[in-house]
Amino acid sequence: MITILAIVNAEKEGQIESKMMKARQMEEIREARKAETEKRQEDRKKKLDETKDGMRKKRKRSGGEENESAREEAAMGTERKKSRKNKSVSVA
Repeated sequence: MITILAIVNAEKEGQIESKMMKARQMEEIREARKAETEKRQEDRKKKLDETKDGMRKKRKRSGGEENESAREEAAMGTERKKSRKNKSVSVA
């Protein structure tokens, strides 16, 4: 009777150990997935920041050129308006 009880207890302990080992493995897998997810998020954030910086630099470069050309066109436009004569239309 005692030997049977010892065998049953040993089997239960073995099952408990295997369950604990399985739980440890699952925990390791969860931690690995979490670390991988965090790494991906950081990579995405870095890529987004780089893209934002690139857009800002392009905007600054092209913004200065556009401002100069816009000023020249505005100056030409005002000169043109001054040189034109106003037309009038009479309605009978």
